Amino acid sequence: MLISNCRAWRNTLSQFPSIFSVGDTFTCGKMLLVTLLSLALVASASNPMQAKLRSSLDRVMSTPSHLVNTSFIPEEMELLLPYARHLNLKEPKKMPRKVRDLLCNACIVAAEAVIDLFLIGASEETLIEAAQVVCDLFNIEDHDVCQGAITNYVPQLEYIFSQRRVHGGEVCAIVLQDGCGASDLVNGWTVDLPNVEKPPVITPALPPPGSPTTKILQISDIHLDLSYTLGANAACDLPNCCMNITGLAEFPEDAAQYWGDYRCDLPSWTFRHVLEHIKAEHGDEFEYIMLTGDYPAHDVWLQSRQNNLDHSKRVVDLVNEVFPSRQVFPSVGNHESFPCNNYPTSSVGGYDNPAWLYDTLGDYFSNWLTPEALMQFKIDGFYTMDYGENLRIIGVNSNMCLNYNFFLFLQWEDPASELSWLVEELLAAEEQGKKVHILSHVPPGGDDCLGAWGREFSKIINRFEGTVMAQFYGHTHNDEYVVFYDQEDPARATGMGFVAPSVTTYTGLNPAYRIYTVDSGYEGASYRVLESETYIFNLTAANLAGENSQPSWYKLYTATQDLEMESLFPQDWDKLARRLAVDDDLFAKFMRYYNQDSYGDEGGRYDILCPLLTSSYLDKSKCEEILGPKPDF
Repeated sequence: MLISNCRAWRNTLSQFPSIFSVGDTFTCGKMLLVTLLSLALVASASNPMQAKLRSSLDRVMSTPSHLVNTSFIPEEMELLLPYARHLNLKEPKKMPRKVRDLLCNACIVAAEAVIDLFLIGASEETLIEAAQVVCDLFNIEDHDVCQGAITNYVPQLEYIFSQRRVHGGEVCAIVLQDGCGASDLVNGWTVDLPNVEKPPVITPALPPPGSPTTKILQISDIHLDLSYTLGANAACDLPNCCMNITGLAEFPEDAAQYWGDYRCDLPSWTFRHVLEHIKAEHGDEFEYIMLTGDYPAHDVWLQSRQNNLDHSKRVVDLVNEVFPSRQVFPSVGNHESFPCNNYPTSSVGGYDNPAWLYDTLGDYFSNWLTPEALMQFKIDGFYTMDYGENLRIIGVNSNMCLNYNFFLFLQWEDPASELSWLVEELLAAEEQGKKVHILSHVPPGGDDCLGAWGREFSKIINRFEGTVMAQFYGHTHNDEYVVFYDQEDPARATGMGFVAPSVTTYTGLNPAYRIYTVDSGYEGASYRVLESETYIFNLTAANLAGENSQPSWYKLYTATQDLEMESLFPQDWDKLARRLAVDDDLFAKFMRYYNQDSYGDEGGRYDILCPLLTSSYLDKSKCEEILGPKPDF
C-alpha cells in the first residue's frame, strides 16, 4: 500500500470534518512550496468540490504507488496542471484570474490539511511519504528533487505548526498575496513613526561642476556552484543543471562550458575572474564594495547547513583574496539560510534558532564590520555601521518580508522588530546630521515581499527622505529599479532603490557588476548617486574563445547618457518610467539592459514596468496611473 498506516490515521482525521480539507498551493519560492503542494491532497473535505477531491484521494491512498497515475487527479484540479512543473518558475506561464482564484481556494484547504495532519500527530515519515507520492503524481519535479525538498522543509513546518494554531487563510494570504485568504489580517499592522516633526523637504540638486565624488561597487546574486562540472548536462530539466549529479551531456550544445552556462549557476573560477577583472580594470577607483546577498547555488533540494555555509565562505574568501584591504558591506540573501528562504528570528528556540547562520556569517564578515556592527548582525542579520563622519550604512535583512519564509506564519508583524529598529536608527542619523545608504536583498515592492512590510518600509523611507540618500538591492537577477512615492502627494517621488543585475548567469543572463558615482568628499555633500555604470561580458563569446582566453568585458550602459536622464534623483526615475510606458524604442533599449544584453526574460510592458513603480505589493496605483489597468493574466 502507498502508506502502510494511512487507514489508521485517516480514521483519526475523519473526526475533524469541519477542519480537514484538500487542495494545492503555490508560491514563487523555489522549492519551498513543493512541500505544501505535495501534502495538499492528503485529507478530507466538507464542500462538494472538496468531497470530490477526497474521493480521489481515497483512491490514491488505498492504491499501490506503481498504479497511481494522472487519472487520480480530480477534474477540478486539472486547470492547475499546466503550471505544476517546476512550480511554474523555470518557464513561467501567465496565470488567468480563474486559475489564480482556484489556486487561492486550493491553497487554503491544502494548508488546513497540512496543519491538522501535524496537529493530530501524523509521523514525519508518513507526511514525507504522502507528499512524495503527490509530488510525483503532479510531476512537480523529478522524484529525487521532490524527496530532497520535502525532507528539508517538513521538520521546520512541524516546529512552526507546533508553536501556534496557524490557519490556512493566513498561510495563503502570505505565500500567494493577491488578496487571497486572511489578507486583511496579515497586512493589518503598522510601525510607529517618531513623534518628531519631519524636516522641511529639500528638492535634490546637482552639485556644482568639479565637486568631489566617490565611487562604490555593487556585486549581487553570485550563486556560486561549487559542484559545477565541465561537460555536465546543462539541459537536465532540474531546477539547476551543470552539476556533478546531472551526468554528462548527450549533445555538445548541452555541455557545461568553462566560463558558465545560461541555464546554470556560476563556476567558482568565473567568479574569481570577475573579481580579478574588476581589480585590474578599476583598481582603487572605488572605495568600498557592497555584496547584496545570494551566495549559494539554486540546488536547494541538495543543500544542507554546511553546504550553504561553504558556498558563503568561498565567496567571502575570494573577495578577501582579491581585495584584502578593501572595505566591504555585506547583506544576506534568501539563499544563505537552510532550508532556502526560511529565516526564523532569534526568538525561535532550539535547533531552528538562526545563530548557526548569523554567528558563522558574522565570523566570515569579521574583517569587514566593526565589533558593534557584528554584534548586531549576529542577532537577526541586520546592522548599522558608520563610514566616515557623515555617512551611515544600514544593512536591512529583507528576508523578514519574504512571503515564502515559512517563519512568517509565526510572526508576520514586523519580524524581529526590524522596521521599528530601522526607525530608531534613521531618527538617530537625522538628529546627528548623517546621511544613510541602505543595502538589502529583496526589493520591498516585489510579489515575494509581504505587502504590509513593503508598505511600512515605504512609509519609513518617506518620513526620512532627507536622510536616506540611496538604496541598493538585488534578488531579481535583472537590472531594474524601484521608485518610492509620497503617500500624501503621490505625484512626488521621495526615494528610489537600485536593483543590481546578477553575477550569476541563471537564467539567460550575462555576468554583470555595477559601479556608482556618489556625491561626497566635501562639506555639505548630499551622498546621492550621481551616475551608474554597468559592465558585462558575453558568455557565449567567452566560451567560444575558450578557457585560455579572458572574457571580453564592456560597459553595457551609463545611466544618464544611455537612458537620457538629467540626473539620477527619484523624480527622474519616475520620468523614465513614464517615457518607457509610451516609447517603444526606449523600452527595447531598456529591455536590453534589463536582461544584461542576453535573452533573459520576455515580459510584457506591464510586467516589466509595474515593479519599478511599486514599493508595496498592496499598492499598484502608480502602475494603473502610468501603465493602465493590469492585464487579465
